[in-house]
Amino acid sequence: MDHQGKRGWPVERTARRAAGQTDGVLSDINFGEVFPFVTKPLARDGLARYIGPMLGGQVAGLSRHDPLVHDLNPIAFVAGRPYMDLSAYINIPGIAYQLHVLEAVDRTKGKAIADLVRAGRLHSISISLGAQIKLHLAYARMGLRLQWWLFRLRTPTELRDAYARTTERLRELIRRPLDKDSPSVLLADLNREFDDESDPTADGLQHLGLAMFLHTVLHRLLADRMPPGLLDDLSKGIPHNPTTMISLDLWALAQDARPLADLFEKTPPDQLADRLKATEEGRCWWKRFEEFLARHGHRGEVELDITTPRWREDPTFLLQSVTNYLRHPSGTPTPPDMMAEGMRRREAAAAAIRAGLPFPLRSLFQWLYERYILWLPFREAMKYTWLLGLEQARRVYRELGRRLAAAGHLKTADDVFWLRLQEVHAWAESGAVTWTAVVIASREREWREWTALRPPSLIVGSSDIEDTTVLTVPLPGSRLLRGTPVSAGHAEGVARVITDPHHADLRPGEILVTRYTDPAWTPLFFTAGALITEVGGTLSHGAVVAREIGLPAIVGVEDATTRITSGRRVKVNAIDGTVELL
Repeated sequence: MDHQGKRGWPVERTARRAAGQTDGVLSDINFGEVFPFVTKPLARDGLARYIGPMLGGQVAGLSRHDPLVHDLNPIAFVAGRPYMDLSAYINIPGIAYQLHVLEAVDRTKGKAIADLVRAGRLHSISISLGAQIKLHLAYARMGLRLQWWLFRLRTPTELRDAYARTTERLRELIRRPLDKDSPSVLLADLNREFDDESDPTADGLQHLGLAMFLHTVLHRLLADRMPPGLLDDLSKGIPHNPTTMISLDLWALAQDARPLADLFEKTPPDQLADRLKATEEGRCWWKRFEEFLARHGHRGEVELDITTPRWREDPTFLLQSVTNYLRHPSGTPTPPDMMAEGMRRREAAAAAIRAGLPFPLRSLFQWLYERYILWLPFREAMKYTWLLGLEQARRVYRELGRRLAAAGHLKTADDVFWLRLQEVHAWAESGAVTWTAVVIASREREWREWTALRPPSLIVGSSDIEDTTVLTVPLPGSRLLRGTPVSAGHAEGVARVITDPHHADLRPGEILVTRYTDPAWTPLFFTAGALITEVGGTLSHGAVVAREIGLPAIVGVEDATTRITSGRRVKVNAIDGTVELL
């Protein structure tokens, strides 16, 4: 249902229970980091159809097919941008008892929501007593299940193996050609993949939640007893993080490219493929690069958006990252060195903490620490595997777009993303074309108009719109900025403001300044001297990876990308969360 908020924001809510209602609580928490752009119609429908029930079911402890989950679909859109519809979830146990999770995901936005919930200022849409009882029982079952996982040290190891099997199955699926199957078969197969609850990613959000729980408990246990830097060291050098492994694999590729360093340095990234394939040595390296893409090519910028190319389609960012790695000064720590040093510091920190705690707490810490190391990689594991399914969705829709363009129903294959999901299914099942060129043009025009808008981070009802993005307060003096430190350390260097990773010409030691980071940005972390972002929390992607490799990082620095200019020298204090403009 669409309605206009107080300031005229176009709002589309997908929860069936919200139909006909204008009250509710909408926030762009987390989506401001992982999906910061306006969606096209097909991507919007895909988020509501597939991701919404997955998120809602896992938060509520119910099957994604449960009617109540569809009644409370947590996906909404404000001017085409994805928002979390918290209208019912703020009062169910999975949220109401764990408000600290919101703050861990995004320090500023999460705290604003949590404070408003505690103050009773957020009034959600009502749900029946029967639905409330069902949600509480489901949450109790989920709690018992999580406790079982927590007590069994074998559980994360078994899950890691299960994730690996699912990953290989999906890679095999992506290698299969699509041109032989009918449109209805392709869509039916896609639905079956997303609706399947038999693979481990069906509980992936709960695996992630357990990692976040352990992180929170450890920090609450030790915050008043140990210095912050020691706590950060507990997150360094974590094994089995698939996102970090991408960067290490890319570093190995860069070492293979040393004989080609001059070619990489002098050739624009978008021309490198042709130049490399023109020489025997270049072709040999490109073959190894294609093996890398076979493993990790399903990643890319704004990965939840099926309209954006994957690395497999456009490897420009990766080639630029190889160039950045080739500039790595000799004698300075390499990414493998940084990971090894991180593991050493983690073990040293754990030993120091054990030595500084009395016996009962020492035993509790060791118990938590063992599980923390095993579960923290699941912060990234679900997404790594699940994104293979999204790549398959992109492949299917583009194949259908290719057929529609060949039949004259669309101008290009990518115009399929201007269609609604029901229009694609109607054509696949009956051949009926229910759209016109005028309709597509109007949707494209609307998308451009929405791109220029900046809706508030929190919308409460139809009569109360609150902007909670003003979450950092500049310290006295215009040269000092403040945010939330998430990875301890100090750094000083030249700032590099990057808003598009495809043009990420980051020199070794430069301070990476950006609005947000997602896993696609990780290769840049091994080149940067420090990280500054406008959004994020202690368990946002950038924070987790920064701590793992020992990169000083501050998140939640308001308007960092406009208040800091490329080439400006800055001093980063990721202990107290300040950035000084020099």
